[in-house]
Amino acid sequence: MPTDGNNAPKLAIIGFGEAGPAIASGLHDDGLSDITAYDILLADTEASALLAERAAKAGVALCANHADAVQGRDIVISTVTCADAVTAAGQVAPHLKAGQIYLDVNSVSPVTKAEVRDVIEASGATFVEASIMSPIYPNRHKSPMLACGPAAPALISALAPFGMDIEDMGSEFGRAAATKMFRSIVFKGLEALLGECVVAADQYGVAEKVLDSVGKNYPQLDWNDLASYFMGRSVAHGVRRAHEMDEVAETLKAMDMQPFMAEGAAKRIRWLGTSGLKEHFAGREPENYHEIVAVLKQLRGG
Repeated sequence: MPTDGNNAPKLAIIGFGEAGPAIASGLHDDGLSDITAYDILLADTEASALLAERAAKAGVALCANHADAVQGRDIVISTVTCADAVTAAGQVAPHLKAGQIYLDVNSVSPVTKAEVRDVIEASGATFVEASIMSPIYPNRHKSPMLACGPAAPALISALAPFGMDIEDMGSEFGRAAATKMFRSIVFKGLEALLGECVVAADQYGVAEKVLDSVGKNYPQLDWNDLASYFMGRSVAHGVRRAHEMDEVAETLKAMDMQPFMAEGAAKRIRWLGTSGLKEHFAGREPENYHEIVAVLKQLRGG
């Protein structure tokens, strides 16, 4: 596969919400200029203007359909919503050919990744499974990723010259997705715990006192800052993050394990993510958890 200079790989991004523009703009800034993209929201008049703006900023050619976006591309990266990973693969597959690599970076379970793989491999194209292991900003395309599958080394060789940080997890599928899924039990579990703790404690005006007390037992972390960070994530991305925990729960069920923590975390994160806070802040990052709970009280009529 071409890797540098005029022989740089031709790239396509499917799904141009958050991760897609971040990866594309980063790669473009580091010298990979031939990038196309498509998003199904182009059919929405209001959303299409925003997508066009994102594409222009990222230096990406926005295409009118799946076929135009992926034909002739060396690598196709799927950055759709978790719920749409399999559907997107089915929409793209008829336009793929042997020699193309389809990289799925969506936060879904190993079982869902396997469904995507089956759809893509039926087209003759090559599938690589990947997981993004950090928030996509500020590192964009340099956010660390795990990849697995027989074609992972070729993919890494093609994209490493443009700054992508991809670790080869071996040829066995499922390992990259499983690593992220089970790590999420800790991170999103903590996110749900802090959200529930702070909202409840604030009703008695003791949220900061509670977190300061926790900090005395675990002084390695600033628990007030951590609560602000995680609750901010729930506010901005709660629906998506809750769906990721649904995927974790399904993964555990497939392993014959009851997903007590995963299901609870999904419910609490979804509750905060659908509370109206995201619409209230309208893209602005809350200053801290104090502001979040104050606005939540207003929205709930408290």
